[in-house]
Amino acid sequence: MTEETQTQEMFPLPIAVYHSPVDAMHHYGSLFIIMCLRYLRKNPERMINDAGGYSPRSVSLTELIQTVTQQNSEAAEKWLETRKLPTLEQCDELIASYREYIRRCNETTFETAEAQLGSIPVEQLRENFQLSTLEIYIVLVCALIQMDERYANAWRYVTGASEREMPSVSFVLGLLGFLSEDSNEIYRCLRPDSTLVRYALVELMNNPSWGKESPVAYSYIKVPRRILSYLLGDSDAYMPPAGHLILTSENGAIAGIDKSVEKNLQRCLQKPCVRIGLMGTYGMGRTDALVHCASHSDLAVIRVKLGELYDVLHGTEVTPMVYFSEIFREMRLRRAVLCIDTDHLSSEAQAWFSGYAAQIRQLFERETHLKLGVLLARQTTFSRSIFGELTEIAFPQPSREMQPKLWTQALRQYLPEESAREIAESMSVGYCLSAHEIQATIDQTLSRKLTMPLNRVITPEHLSETLNKTRGHGLEGLATLRSTSLMLKDLVLSGEIRKVLDEIICYAKYSEAVMQDWGFAKYNVSGAGLSVLLSGGPGTGKTLTALVLANELGRAIYVVDLSRVVDKYVGETEKKLSQIFDEAEKSQAMLLFDEADSLFAKRTDVKSSNDRYANLEVNYLLQRLEAYRGVTILTTNLAGGLDEALARRIQFKIEYPLPDVNQRLELWKRLIPPKAPCDKDLELMSIARYFEMSGGHIKNAIFRASIQAISGGGVLTKKLLWDAAVHEYRSMGHIIRDKGSDETDYH
Repeated sequence: MTEETQTQEMFPLPIAVYHSPVDAMHHYGSLFIIMCLRYLRKNPERMINDAGGYSPRSVSLTELIQTVTQQNSEAAEKWLETRKLPTLEQCDELIASYREYIRRCNETTFETAEAQLGSIPVEQLRENFQLSTLEIYIVLVCALIQMDERYANAWRYVTGASEREMPSVSFVLGLLGFLSEDSNEIYRCLRPDSTLVRYALVELMNNPSWGKESPVAYSYIKVPRRILSYLLGDSDAYMPPAGHLILTSENGAIAGIDKSVEKNLQRCLQKPCVRIGLMGTYGMGRTDALVHCASHSDLAVIRVKLGELYDVLHGTEVTPMVYFSEIFREMRLRRAVLCIDTDHLSSEAQAWFSGYAAQIRQLFERETHLKLGVLLARQTTFSRSIFGELTEIAFPQPSREMQPKLWTQALRQYLPEESAREIAESMSVGYCLSAHEIQATIDQTLSRKLTMPLNRVITPEHLSETLNKTRGHGLEGLATLRSTSLMLKDLVLSGEIRKVLDEIICYAKYSEAVMQDWGFAKYNVSGAGLSVLLSGGPGTGKTLTALVLANELGRAIYVVDLSRVVDKYVGETEKKLSQIFDEAEKSQAMLLFDEADSLFAKRTDVKSSNDRYANLEVNYLLQRLEAYRGVTILTTNLAGGLDEALARRIQFKIEYPLPDVNQRLELWKRLIPPKAPCDKDLELMSIARYFEMSGGHIKNAIFRASIQAISGGGVLTKKLLWDAAVHEYRSMGHIIRDKGSDETDYH
């Protein structure tokens, strides 16, 4: 007789197809009842007292004798026969046959109804955690008692347990003896480092009668509610706090990610165990790329933000090790990759996790089938102490070539294709952003202008304004955000200077393309950064020129506050300079070092420790200036006082002379407020000819004259302008005889 025929004879019902996980659990429940019958047949002396009555909770003398002789008494056997209990051999046959029956039902379900059910949770649990038959039966037995009163009643009948009790290790040992006669095997399945306990598939609980010193045999076995839900097919909503299940990419298809990065990531995820460092800054699409690549291997992603986890665990008794054990369980249940997000981790949180670093790392190293991706800017002592050495996959900033595509893709949700493309072309010149940063910029712009129509809100001007206001927060306290609405055409400049400024704008716009697209980068190790030196006397327009350049390029510009940067303590100046360059590079802002000679002064012979440290500061500053990929503008009144090594690091140098008479006349005309009431003839040429002043001093003189005019309720006159010019000229250190207010009085 074949095994299949034997199964059909013992169970004449046709092979069932499971339409839900509950169907499968009820079949295991029937198997549990048969195991309880076997338990009764194996241990009848536990069921009766010395008088032959039912009493599973009291120990009889015949039970003690049976323990020594390994033979049941006649009274016990008679008690079993009276109740028509199957013999031990019959129970074993029933168990074997019913196990085969369940196997056939599982097989049939997969063959005929996979689309409806997907998978049977019991079998999926066994596969995901690579459980032995004994381990899966330990889980099933305890789960059935907890989830269904019928099976709980069977357990209580054979043990005499109360409703508040849970199955003990000794009961499971007796019940599953048909799987292993070696009691040590069951104990091994329940050790602290076992699969069942390590992944919290079961929990060992103290027996209240024994308290904290419960012997293993009397300890209770509890199946967590999470596993009960999983076995019943109701588990999709569960996730430990600070954990986020991501089944598909939050932003759909990954945009702006280098194909080689995607291919490398997919190759890594195909390995059974891998630890990857996803290197890049916030908003580079690292999580989206991980989710996208994981989906190719039918893997989900569980993301844990360490900052959130600190908020959840700090101040509680739950350790990171307990938490990650639960996360590892979820990873196996869901066939997921673990993504650890270290972005925005505070120093307090980092110090707290460092206290558990050795234990967490040991936990991670023991996980032999772990697929781990850690979001990092760079590997640090902290990251290595917890995760060890990671295989790095770098996520570079999307190239300038990708910028129009990324902007167009984001903008076409709100604007017609043609309008989206025009704005994309304009925005691609000023900044080099990731898809996440572009979408965030659009969202923030819309939220700031809720009452305006889309086509008036989403403009290059409004988008640039949002970028300039939302970036560079790390520069607060060290640099000040400045701006101007003036363009290059509004400045009064010589033709030669204007030509150089046009070249600077072209360099800033297209140098990256020459470096990357044309391959010039291999000849230039210092990158495509741009440094400009503007020198000249006070008021000649150096700072204004820098602001205008930023406006022309659509960039934010920060004026470095040298009084807060230069520090008397050794090493502090370098630390602050490092912060300035790091934050400026993140925000892609321009840096303006006004009065740069105070920082870039010529290095001197070392005669004291002060000289040595001053020289170190200049050396460090020159190195950072050369490595900086953005635009740096330096202004100085004394170009000769700058260090010689600065010369080869400056691409453009412009010297601003005092304006000639025609330029001064133009400045007087342009700087008089357009709404100011003026005399018909101000004779500005005579003022421009006599007073050799820079634009800054001319502006001061006009403002002074305007105040005098408005306070007197009159108009702006030649006399007011002339007197204001005299005052300003004297403030410049020039000596003028105090006579009249006509130019003839001074000749």
